[in-house]
Amino acid sequence: MHTSSLRSAAPSAFSPKARGRGLARHLLPAVLLAAGISAIFAFKGYQLLLAANIVSYAIAILGLNLLAGYNGQISLGHGAFLAIGGYATAILMERFGVPYWLAVPMCGMVAMAVGFLVAIPALRLEMLYLALATFALAMAVPQLAKNKLVADWTGGVQGLSLPRIAPWSALGLDVDQTVYAYTLLLAVLAFGAVVNLLGGRIGRALEAIRDQPVAAETMAIDIRLYKTVAFGLCAFLTGMAGGLGAIATHFVSPDSYAMFLSITLLVGAVIGGFRSVYGALCGGAFVVLMPGYAEKLSQGAPWAIYGACTIVLMLAMPDGLAGLVHGLARRWKSRHPG
Repeated sequence: MHTSSLRSAAPSAFSPKARGRGLARHLLPAVLLAAGISAIFAFKGYQLLLAANIVSYAIAILGLNLLAGYNGQISLGHGAFLAIGGYATAILMERFGVPYWLAVPMCGMVAMAVGFLVAIPALRLEMLYLALATFALAMAVPQLAKNKLVADWTGGVQGLSLPRIAPWSALGLDVDQTVYAYTLLLAVLAFGAVVNLLGGRIGRALEAIRDQPVAAETMAIDIRLYKTVAFGLCAFLTGMAGGLGAIATHFVSPDSYAMFLSITLLVGAVIGGFRSVYGALCGGAFVVLMPGYAEKLSQGAPWAIYGACTIVLMLAMPDGLAGLVHGLARRWKSRHPG
């Protein structure tokens, strides 16, 4: 075979079309990162608090997407892991003087340990039974935080205040900018790690278990092991998000982690797109901003507006905002094949 034939048969990895696909794949993360960094200097005060909450909720929803969207496990109890992360961060900072930048990853590890303990017995259950078991966990954790036996650590009904963090003065940032910048840094690490995870062997195994569990077991994939790992990683991300939320508000209390919070996370995952990594950002923005907009539209029945908007969005976009964007992109490519 001639050299020219070999070149024509080889994969066109450096063709314009391949370069275009590679550019498009990296364009969205680059745009999102640039927008996130610009927010540090574009927003002030309350706006930065909202931005930090959006990013922290996006981390929690990312964990739920990993668990439900890519592994097929439905959990209604991840508000409990937010509570565990928030309280662990508050206790570490207030009682033991651990710096915030170390307390947040540590609280993620605490939540992951609890997640593994919950996953071992809970994963014997399937679908709705697993959802109900995790929902019971979400109901129990805030009540446990009020218990007299742990009130000295958790602050009981009154909650627990966190010390204000030291700003990154060397970078010219105040406290609010520092909180947001640290939240953004952990979000970049979390999203990057999940993208790499899903692009490898573990990600393919998780999707195989979701789509064809019998075939996955036939291929010698340890289903219980991968489900436990997915549950633990989801708990880690959610616990870390809880810690970030705690340092942003400087306060934790049982009322902050009511059982409705777990439903809110699930709503955010559905609106953003269950099987999309970056859809978690859309879900985080929805659950943080939509209640405020609903209250502006109707102070008498804001939750009715919130519920109606949620239903309309789910009917209009069954695959979430990310699914809508992907569908529009596929349609554009089909009309412009060049």
